[in-house]
Amino acid sequence: MALIKYPAELPAPQLDGYALKKVDNRIRTEMASGRARQRRRFARVPTELSVKWKLLASEAAIFEGFITHGLSDAMVWFSAEVLTPQGLLPHKMRFITDPLSDCRPLAPHIWEYSARIEIEDRIVLTEEQTVAGLLAPNTIQQFSRGVDRAVDSYQE
Repeated sequence: MALIKYPAELPAPQLDGYALKKVDNRIRTEMASGRARQRRRFARVPTELSVKWKLLASEAAIFEGFITHGLSDAMVWFSAEVLTPQGLLPHKMRFITDPLSDCRPLAPHIWEYSARIEIEDRIVLTEEQTVAGLLAPNTIQQFSRGVDRAVDSYQE
């Protein structure tokens, strides 16, 4: 089933208050010796996104209609672009808190909405992309030749 998309006619959330928070997937056990053991609990965890929208009254009316009718009162998953270090990328998400329960007028024709959103699986670089970024501007072959030269010069 295709995801409902956030309307292109509506502005993106404001950067003020915009925060991505990955749910902690680690478990930590404190030992009697004072040391601790840490391990990963889950391979994938959601990311929470705190957002605010400042909308003109005409945009606010469309936004409220989208939340009420398009997303069944903010209950269903949808697709929207999320600002990440890689730029704007589409993500699957749903509301944790209903934005219509936290709205207020800032001026006669400007409304502010706040909400927390759950991102199912935040997009990050693959291992290959990470290695390529770390090695840039070198290729893997150039890097390994450089390591070989460094080892050879160290052994001499």
